[in-house]
Amino acid sequence: MALKAPSSIDTSRLSIWAARLVVLTAFFDLFVQFPTIAPHARSLGATTILVGVVVAAYSVTNLFGNLGAGFVLDRWGRRRPMILGLAITAIAVVSYAFVNSPEQLLVARAVHGIGAAALTPGAFAILGDRVASDQRGRAMGLAGALIAIPAMIGPPVAGILRDAWGADAVFFVDAAFVVFTLVVFVTVTRETPRTASSRTASAGLSALLTSRVLWSGYAAQFAITVGVGVLVAHLPLVLENQGETAARAGYSFAIYALVSMLVMASPVGGASDQFGRFVPLLIGLLGVAAGLGVVGLANGYGGIAAGMAVFGLGYGLVFPAATALVVEAAGPKRRGMAFGIFYAVYSLGVAVGSAGSGRLASFYDDSIGLPFLAAAVVVLAAVPITWSIKRQAAGE
Repeated sequence: MALKAPSSIDTSRLSIWAARLVVLTAFFDLFVQFPTIAPHARSLGATTILVGVVVAAYSVTNLFGNLGAGFVLDRWGRRRPMILGLAITAIAVVSYAFVNSPEQLLVARAVHGIGAAALTPGAFAILGDRVASDQRGRAMGLAGALIAIPAMIGPPVAGILRDAWGADAVFFVDAAFVVFTLVVFVTVTRETPRTASSRTASAGLSALLTSRVLWSGYAAQFAITVGVGVLVAHLPLVLENQGETAARAGYSFAIYALVSMLVMASPVGGASDQFGRFVPLLIGLLGVAAGLGVVGLANGYGGIAAGMAVFGLGYGLVFPAATALVVEAAGPKRRGMAFGIFYAVYSLGVAVGSAGSGRLASFYDDSIGLPFLAAAVVVLAAVPITWSIKRQAAGE
């Protein structure tokens, strides 16, 4: 008896799950590198300055790669660029174990950033293509919740592996996970048709850059990732000044990741499907700003933990609504580029927040909470922008 070909519904479901696996893998790959790359560069003889350059190389090439990947995803379909990206990522990660100098590691990091650039924009573009419009907020929330999982487990897993078997073990486990995802993705997905010619893709980029609705999503993403950058760069230093242990800093980020994951995985993550994209976006921005404000004003660890929980709640509302808004405002022919810009904005926001917090802290040594309060102001600045665009979208 001949086997039946999988139905379009089955293919769509498999593609959705494959896209979710890519999201999980891409962020696991990102987070296991955090505690690993700098010590590995140092072990190869890198100076302090070169260690920073090696660590930053991935982010720099990934940021520009996101923009280029968006064009490719719309021009040649989602599947082939993502397969190529997964393959390049696996090769780059394995090469970390075989480089003999910091300069070689720098090249590998740059290639890694380029290879990974297509993964997250492509996965979210697939979700936007395959999920019904009245379920997009929920689908984006579940994908966002998957990001929180490697954020919580990636650094500890990397630390355990490095302590037990060295940095090479981290790289081999990471690469094995990427290869597994590559095999699954190749097996269960089918090639998507080209969604844009080179001419329409160029016109599409112009339309994306002039879409006010899209810019509301980008503004919200930039604002909350500035907050993330400030937390990553400055919170450990604040806790250290208060006499807290490094573990307490880890717990703080775990609180934020856990709360945001629970919000996005729960029915609350799909709130934008019921109330529209802008209402959860606005409430979430206010929550993120409130969380940063609490962290900035807190005098002890209890206040900081509470602030991180509020920050996670706001993030859990903003991310699904913003990504669903990008899906709908971009349309199928420009979705890859829209998410390429979205994740370039993500990287830019984290970089601005990290660098800006350091500058503020150096100018005002006595005001250790100032960077958090400044980030809260940046987030609040996105609220009237979003509100204005919401009124225009409603025809008011």
